Amino acid sequence: MIAARQAGVIAVGMAVLLGLVVCLYGSTVTSVRPRGLPVVVAGPAEPAKAFAAEVERISPGAMDIGVVADIAAADRALKDREAYAAFVFTDDGLSLRLASAASPAVAEALVRGMAMTYPDVRIPVVDVVPNVVADRQGGGVSAGYLPLVLIATAAGVLLARRVRSIQERLVGLFCFMVAGGVAGTVALSGGLDVLPDNALRCMVVLAVVTAAVTAPVLGLGAVAGARGLVAAVAVAVLGAAFSGASSAPEMLPTPWGGLGQLLPPGAGVTLTRSTLYFDGAGGGRAAAVLAIWAVAGIALLITGRGRSRPVAVAVPAQQAAAVGDSGVAETGVPPHSGRIARPREGGLEISPGVSPREEGFRA
Repeated sequence: MIAARQAGVIAVGMAVLLGLVVCLYGSTVTSVRPRGLPVVVAGPAEPAKAFAAEVERISPGAMDIGVVADIAAADRALKDREAYAAFVFTDDGLSLRLASAASPAVAEALVRGMAMTYPDVRIPVVDVVPNVVADRQGGGVSAGYLPLVLIATAAGVLLARRVRSIQERLVGLFCFMVAGGVAGTVALSGGLDVLPDNALRCMVVLAVVTAAVTAPVLGLGAVAGARGLVAAVAVAVLGAAFSGASSAPEMLPTPWGGLGQLLPPGAGVTLTRSTLYFDGAGGGRAAAVLAIWAVAGIALLITGRGRSRPVAVAVPAQQAAAVGDSGVAETGVPPHSGRIARPREGGLEISPGVSPREEGFRA
């Protein structure tokens, strides 16, 4: 009866979680639009400010517009990941400068928006930091990144369930971190060609991402067992939904975009793009987030009990009396004195002087 009740609770709980996750994943597509998207306007003060006011009037809150002096300052903002795009006023008119590597989806949306707003004007578009040719739309990265996160989570679950000692789990984590970085690079950069051809940087970044995803799974599993593993998997799945891998954090509904950047999947996407396309610009916070998750997971793994802690076994007085520290029978032990035996290598560890009436497990 108790088992049936537990099965029902698990089934209903997971069904509710399924519905919530489906809604959240769907909303990251159906509700995508600019929300405080950082852009800059360059050129003479009057037309720049007038353009910023017009954009705010047409789409209130869609863009966070800054004003810079000239094209050089606009390009610096793009390369430093301070802006996704720059609207530049020159003697020849208005032009749009982009950093599609920061988010191909944002670049496409801005180009389409400008064409709809000014249908009779031909606006030149310059991509200052382009995405790789094989993945102009950015779909390859987002499609390949989700399995990476899920497999890293599954690796943590397997290590937590199948490996007993803390030392072995740490070795498994390190080995998977290295192997995951290499395999991810071979797949995304070599096989799919959706990341720049910089193998060493890519390996390091993806190794950090896999560690930040896998370590908390191991840590929560060590601290809270199966419940901890479920919680860790839920965090990884939700983090993947809020990562903005297919768009940008500023394109997701509030507050999910900001929350996603505090979780390993979202921070991993940001660090990957910043490192491979922008020489690390804009990736400091993401690197700190990933480091915190990895260190916290390892700390929980080291301090948690989990399956690596020996289980105390209660031995009846008559059996305990016949077993010594070496694991062989001894004589001369009073039959009325019970002992608690703990398993260890080479035999049993005996704690004398415990009454046989004290039943149950003792750590």
